[in-house]
Amino acid sequence: RGMGDRGICGLKVGKLKQVQNRLKCPKCKHLMRSPVQAVCGHRYCADAITDEGMDCIACKEEDEDDVPHLTRSSVNPDPAMSRELNKTKFNCRWQPCPEKMLLPDLIKHMESDCQHREIHCDQCNTQLPASAMDKHLKSQCPKRRVVCESCKESVPNDQIEEHKNRECIGSTQLCISCSARIRDTDEARRKHALTDCPVGWSDGQPCPFGCGPVSNAKEHRQEYVALHTDRLLAKAKSRAVQCSEGQEVGDSGAVGLEPSASSVSTSQMEMKIVEDVFDKAELVYNLEKFGYPEHPKQTSDPRGQAEFFERMRFSRIAPDELDKQRDVMSKKLAVTYRAMEPFMAQMQRQYEELSAGDAVYKELLCAMSLKEVRICDLDRNISLQEVGSSDGTLIWKIPFFKERTTSTDYEPVLYSPLLFTDKFGYKLSAVVYLNGQGRGRGSHISLFARINKGPYDAALTWPFKNKVSFTLMNQSSPSDHLTRHIVPDGSSQFQRPTQPTGQLFGFEQFCPKDDLEPKGFLKDDTLFVKVQVAKSALF
Repeated sequence: RGMGDRGICGLKVGKLKQVQNRLKCPKCKHLMRSPVQAVCGHRYCADAITDEGMDCIACKEEDEDDVPHLTRSSVNPDPAMSRELNKTKFNCRWQPCPEKMLLPDLIKHMESDCQHREIHCDQCNTQLPASAMDKHLKSQCPKRRVVCESCKESVPNDQIEEHKNRECIGSTQLCISCSARIRDTDEARRKHALTDCPVGWSDGQPCPFGCGPVSNAKEHRQEYVALHTDRLLAKAKSRAVQCSEGQEVGDSGAVGLEPSASSVSTSQMEMKIVEDVFDKAELVYNLEKFGYPEHPKQTSDPRGQAEFFERMRFSRIAPDELDKQRDVMSKKLAVTYRAMEPFMAQMQRQYEELSAGDAVYKELLCAMSLKEVRICDLDRNISLQEVGSSDGTLIWKIPFFKERTTSTDYEPVLYSPLLFTDKFGYKLSAVVYLNGQGRGRGSHISLFARINKGPYDAALTWPFKNKVSFTLMNQSSPSDHLTRHIVPDGSSQFQRPTQPTGQLFGFEQFCPKDDLEPKGFLKDDTLFVKVQVAKSALF
C-alpha cells in the first residue's frame, strides 16, 4: 500500500487536524487517495469501496433520509479533486520532520527520502528511523555478524557466546594444500597432514610415503600413521645429517649451505625440519625459476613439500642470479609499458572527447532550464489574459455537445474563462459537467461556479455575499431561458480562497439532458450558458 498503513485506505500526513475535512475520506478519516465520487456527491478513497459495497458513511453522519448503497460500479473517479490534492501542500507524517510540500513530492519524500521515516532492519526486524539504521547495523543489531577472536569464524552477535562455549575450536589457520581450517597446534597440523588432508591421496594410486599402490587411501592413512611418521622423520634426519656435513642438498640446482649451519646440532635440526614440514606458511612465490620445487599449494606429494621447506631452510640464492632476474623483469616491464602507450593515448583522447561532450550537455541543460522558465512566464501571462468578462456577466459558448458527451476517453468536464465582478473585484469561473455530477450523473447537466484566488482579494470584503445567477439560454425562444440563483450563506465555499481555485457551489441537477434539444437549449450541437454576479452584496 506504499505509505498507507494496514486497514487505512487513505494517506497519512502530518498535522491532520489542520487539513480540511472535504479532503479527508469519511471512512478512514485520512487524506483521500485516488478520490472517487458517489452518486450522493460525497467523496471517498478508491479502496474505501469494497466489492461487497457499503452505505454512505457521510450521508449517515448528516442524517440524510435517503442513504445510498455504494458499490465500485456506482462511484466514478474525481479528477477535479485529484488535481486539487496534487496542488495542495501537506506536512510530512514522520515526526519531527518539518517538510511541507506538494502531495506528489510528499509521497516520494515519505517513502524514500525522509530521514525520520520508520523502516525495518532486515536482520532483526526492528523498526527504527532511517537516520539511525547505519549505527544500528554496525553496533546495535543483535543479528549483526561478528568475528570470533579465537577461530576467526563469522557468527551472529547474539550467538557468539554459544559459539564460544560449544562450537569454537580455538585459534585456527588454513591448510595451504586444501584450504581447510584447522587448530593452530602442532598435533592438529600433524594429524591433518597425515590423516585428513586429501591433497596427494587417491584410491588406486601409490602411497606418497613409499607403500606402493593402495585400494582405499583413507583407511590406509589411518592405519599406517606411525609408519608414515617414522619414514618422514628418517628422511628429515638424513637430510639434516647431510646439511651438517656441508654436503649439497638434492640435485635440482640448489646451492650449498652457509657455514653457520654446521653449528646446529643434529637433534635440533631434525626437530626444526619436521616443524617446517608441517608449517603451512603462506608462501606466495613460485621458486621454480631458481631451481626449487613448486610452491606446496601446487605440489600434491608430501615428500615434495618436505623437500621444499628443507631447501628453503638450508639454501641460498646467489646474488648474481638475483641481478640477472631483476634485469629480465626490468626489460619485460619496459616492453609492457611501450605496448601500453598507444592504449593510454587512445584513452586520453576518449577522455577529452567525453569532457567536451559533457560541457555541451551542461550548456544545453542550462538553455533548456531557461526556456522552461520562459514557458512558465508565458503560461502565467496567458492565464491572466484569458478573462471572459470584467463586468460581472459571462456568456459562455459550449460547442460539440454530443461529441463530448458520447466520448468514453475522458470525463466531459469543462471550465469557463475567468469572470471578474469588476476591474478590481472578485475573480470567479464556472464549471459544467455535461454528463452530470452527483445526483445528476447520467441524467442532467450539472452547473457550478467557484471563487478563485484573485489579485485584489486583500482589498475586498469577505465572505463573498453577491448573488450568482446561472442561465441556460434558450436559442429558440429568448423568453424561455432557464435561470437559477445561488444566494451565499457564509459557508466555506464563499470564504476568501487560500488556493488558486476555490470550492464549487451550484446545481447537480441543473437541467435534464433529454430537455436540451426539444426545448431549444441545444441548437447546432451548441449550448450557451450565462453566469451573472450581482453588483452589490445582498446583506
